[in-house]
Amino acid sequence: MLAHLVWDADRLQQLERAAQRVIEDEGWVNSNLVGVYRRSLLNRVTGLGPLDDLLLDESVNDIMVNGADAIFCDRNGVIERVEQTLGVREEVVLLAQRLAARAGRTLTTQTPLCDAQLSDGSRIHCAIPPVAEEPAITIRRRRYTPLSVQACLEAGTFSEAVWRDLVAMVGDRLNIMVAGGAGTGKTSLLRLLASEIPSSERLVVIEDVRELKLDHANLVSLETTSGYAADELVNHALRMRPDRILVGEVRGKEVLALIEAMATGHPGSLSTLHSRGGGLDTVHRLARIAVRNGAGLSFGEMMEQIRDTVEVIVYMVRSADGHRRIAAVDRLQPSSVNTLWKGEGASGSFSAGEVKSC
Repeated sequence: MLAHLVWDADRLQQLERAAQRVIEDEGWVNSNLVGVYRRSLLNRVTGLGPLDDLLLDESVNDIMVNGADAIFCDRNGVIERVEQTLGVREEVVLLAQRLAARAGRTLTTQTPLCDAQLSDGSRIHCAIPPVAEEPAITIRRRRYTPLSVQACLEAGTFSEAVWRDLVAMVGDRLNIMVAGGAGTGKTSLLRLLASEIPSSERLVVIEDVRELKLDHANLVSLETTSGYAADELVNHALRMRPDRILVGEVRGKEVLALIEAMATGHPGSLSTLHSRGGGLDTVHRLARIAVRNGAGLSFGEMMEQIRDTVEVIVYMVRSADGHRRIAAVDRLQPSSVNTLWKGEGASGSFSAGEVKSC
């Protein structure tokens, strides 16, 4: 019932004032302990305990709970340990179950994993025993103010020249794959690229958990469930008369479906992929996923099909200081990789790349 209060600073302040009045009316709490008792009461009511302060901190991107005494957060791209604790193991389990319940999921020893989205748009993943030795909670906070192109330019994520090229590629309906490691900003860049798609085009977006939240006139947003995997949704999307198909992240059989869609009348489709490198590394990763999931083609044949279909690979990295940037923009050709742009490390500058045979 009180789920709407979570991460809403104004309403949490209202609740805090109400709790203060109740404590004062009762008059039985030691005056030196009023603040501690009020905070404890609020933590219990909102169901998030010490995590409230982290969830209200705009500089925090991710919260990671590795048991009762090990809480970490990603603050401005840098992971740091948090002083707060959650008391005992059982408290972490109860917190994970409350979070799962708010997302409409059940978390028990029979179903000990939960990957879901809360009503405010934040993404959660919970794991409790027996799957996890210690109960673990991961929260990726929703960015209330979506990352803007200007913010990326100021942060050195890309230059104006790089962004102009990327916008032109979207306009030319090239098939684009945004690759990189975890937390490198792949989804944020995908959202910015998708925002450049003309409003006259029909989009179908497929995600495990809705994160893109695009503002587009003609849009269908699909989310995977236990009964409908991403590859099935891609196949259904083909029947919805899309101009482009966007897949939040490819990691399984949906690779085959998306490559086929890109090659058969849906140019300009976009997706992201976890990969340790851009260019050929990303092509190899896509081919391995496809072959492992029964593509019916050899690795070499799959490589050739991907090079004929995926036209641009944007590779993103995150440095030790939390700085996220484009490391390379590669244009794939049947027998070569043309590196259009290469990021120059921490300097935030970009230079033209080179053509490599493959």
